[in-house]
Amino acid sequence: MSALTHDGSLVSWTWFALALVLFAVEALRPGRFALWLGFAAALVGIIASVARWPWPAEAAAFAAFTAVLIPVWRRYERKA
Repeated sequence: MSALTHDGSLVSWTWFALALVLFAVEALRPGRFALWLGFAAALVGIIASVARWPWPAEAAAFAAFTAVLIPVWRRYERKA
């Protein structure tokens, strides 16, 4: 068992740390792309706090949230 995994799943702070890194990237290089990736990582972190999924399922959830949030961002960007 490593510091990043517990029972085959990534611990929630790993996802929250990834979200913070992505938010920092967004702050240093604005473009609003990393912002939505950070939101996706934060959502997976919230889920990982409640449920213990295997890490491949968590990675799939991150990909799914990203696949949903990026088009939402593009639609929002067109309206703004």
